Amino acid sequence: MNAGAFVNRELSWLEFNRRVLEEAQDPSVPLLERMKFLAIFSANLDEFFMVRVAGLKRRVRTGNDTAGPDGLTPVETMRAVATRVHELMDAQHRCFRDELQPLLASEGIALVRPKEAGEEQQRFLAEYFRRTLLPVLTPLSVDPGQPFPYLGNRSPCLIAALRSSVPSARPESSVSVLHIPSPLLPRFVALPDRAGGQLFMLLDDVIRLHLPSLYKGYEILSGHAIRITRDARLTMRERSGDVLASMEESLRERGLATAVRLQHDVDLPVDTLATLLDELALDDQDLYAGEGFTAFSDLLQLYGSLDVPRLKEKPQPPHPVPAFDSAPDIWSAIRARDVLAKIRSGDDAWEQLVPPPIVEIIKRERLFGCGEGKVMA
Repeated sequence: MNAGAFVNRELSWLEFNRRVLEEAQDPSVPLLERMKFLAIFSANLDEFFMVRVAGLKRRVRTGNDTAGPDGLTPVETMRAVATRVHELMDAQHRCFRDELQPLLASEGIALVRPKEAGEEQQRFLAEYFRRTLLPVLTPLSVDPGQPFPYLGNRSPCLIAALRSSVPSARPESSVSVLHIPSPLLPRFVALPDRAGGQLFMLLDDVIRLHLPSLYKGYEILSGHAIRITRDARLTMRERSGDVLASMEESLRERGLATAVRLQHDVDLPVDTLATLLDELALDDQDLYAGEGFTAFSDLLQLYGSLDVPRLKEKPQPPHPVPAFDSAPDIWSAIRARDVLAKIRSGDDAWEQLVPPPIVEIIKRERLFGCGEGKVMA
């Protein structure tokens, strides 16, 4: 078998996701849609790591070094995947930092860092922290007297390096972990702005700004965001025919699955990073440093909170299908006969029904195997 005739399936999937990233890099795409494509790119990567990379790691752990049709072993594939993902993530960060953020700022939309907050915004954030955040935050100390706290799958956390400001007979905790309550609170906190702009601060930064209120008696040496991705394999076990109980048990076990990736702030201290690698049983190739975000998928929330129609795609009206319109309901139409909805690229009508980015992908990639001049859906 000629290995050169085959493309590695994991690397092929990454090239599919690269095309999603290209939509975020395309200046012809509306600004907020470009931001949304960055979020979709990251959400896709999450799934890729939870399923495909996790599967590769399981093969490596069991000693399976069988090469695939492309000639790559699981270890070689892991190495190639890590290299390509780092390249794509670097391009993603450059796109957001160098292109999208300046364009968003020109539209009055900005992400404010803690040092950039004005006096009025600081007062607002102090009240927001006291009333909304403080009741749902629980610092978890990391010390030899107790096990390392469990970090949930795709749950953003802050890890703080501490130093006691007063002598104490109690063991000092040099590191503490805070789970960011993103399921309960929005990831982007809207800030007041007298100029009428739409300003936001990442929830991580709001907490980071008020860490001294949580760790009284300690000097805050650093506070950085981290995010763990875990194996999402679901294994059903026999339980006397009780499918529901088996599913519940399997879901609980999946929540405690092994880590496959660590995303972290680029300036996370080396000693803290070493602790995380040791506790999570990860290697250097499992590390993915981020600049400003540990997860761009959070931008989906920001996209949803911005009501600026001119920066988004125009809503596409549904295409009328006579077989459905003339029937009392869709199910009656399907029961009566099969319904084939067909569109052709030579027909101007279909391009009005599909978002422009998808139109471009269809034209460029000749999707659905129908070739030039014909597209079926």
